[in-house]
Amino acid sequence: MYLGLELKPLGGHPPANAIDTRRLMANPSLWDDPNGPVEEAFTIYESVRAITDGPDKGKIDGRGLAEVDALLTGIGADQGLDPHQKMQLTNRFLKIREHVRHTVFAALCEWERQLTYANVNERIFERFRSRVDGLLAQGAPTVLDQFSAVYRRLQEATKNPAAPLTEDLAQAVTTCRRILKAIADHLLPGVPGATTEAGVSLNDAAYRNRIYQFIKDNAESEATADTVKTALGGLYERFTALDKLANKGVHAELGVHEAELCAISTYLVAGELLAVGESPGKPDGAQPSSMIRQAQSVD
Repeated sequence: MYLGLELKPLGGHPPANAIDTRRLMANPSLWDDPNGPVEEAFTIYESVRAITDGPDKGKIDGRGLAEVDALLTGIGADQGLDPHQKMQLTNRFLKIREHVRHTVFAALCEWERQLTYANVNERIFERFRSRVDGLLAQGAPTVLDQFSAVYRRLQEATKNPAAPLTEDLAQAVTTCRRILKAIADHLLPGVPGATTEAGVSLNDAAYRNRIYQFIKDNAESEATADTVKTALGGLYERFTALDKLANKGVHAELGVHEAELCAISTYLVAGELLAVGESPGKPDGAQPSSMIRQAQSVD
């Protein structure tokens, strides 16, 4: 907004110029807000354009940068100005121009940092996404379709954010649960009557137990196992929180936000579990889960 004021064109139609400047706003409805970005821009503009000496002291120099540049070029050739006046005008116009240059420089540096940060995050996630999608395509291709179903459900739920929590949202969360079970079925299929050495069920319905057993048997280290278990526990907490929101009948806007985080968390957890499945070795002394099932399953 500030740079828009500085770059106002020579001449033109003032109302049209104002419309063009208003287009620079992310939220044009804040144009008349006394505490909004327009007033903030005008405060900066007036402080930079305040005339502090000479016959116009106390006024605001409202010339656009194009006119300022033209005047800087013509000051030296103006025979009607004494040296003191020329120095005053030159200093005033240089102050205006250099402040704008510094503002542009600072803005470009900030945008560069933001873009660099965004690109790093994007590259990290893209590598992760590519790896996870590849693993899913090889071992559990239906899970990719389930994730697509989740995203479609979430998109449907956003069409009316003021409506109560919708069936689409509930279905999206249900699908996230099914995805987690599908991952468990891929990594450690359930066997009727199977249990761990401690007697914990590893049958088809006990997919959470199977996931934790898989992590225990396949994680390269206790630290890796703890990290994955923490992520998994956080996902279960999201499932519980969304169930509570649904029971309270909250609006879809809040529900969609939480469901989107749930979908992202499901994807990340799925990726971490698949990564554990790719680990080159198991901790010393770990017994493969298949052996546990074979020894303790019942017909």
